[in-house]
Amino acid sequence: MTHLADMVLRSWKTLNEFIGELREDQLKELIWWEIENKKRQDIVLRLHQRYAKLASEREREELLSKLN
Repeated sequence: MTHLADMVLRSWKTLNEFIGELREDQLKELIWWEIENKKRQDIVLRLHQRYAKLASEREREELLSKLN
C-alpha cells in the first residue's frame, strides 16, 4: 500500500478527513490503487465524485479564462 493510500483509505473516517485536501492527481492515484487492490465500489465512487468535481471546476476555469 502506498503511503497516501495507507493514510487516506484506512477507513471512511480517514477518507472523509483527507478527501477535501487531495489534488486531482492524488485522487486519480487512489482511485486506481483501490480498483487494483481492495476493489471497494463505494470508496471508488466517493473518490471519483470528488475527482470529477475538481476536474469540472478546473475545466470551467480554463474555458472562462479563454473569454478574457
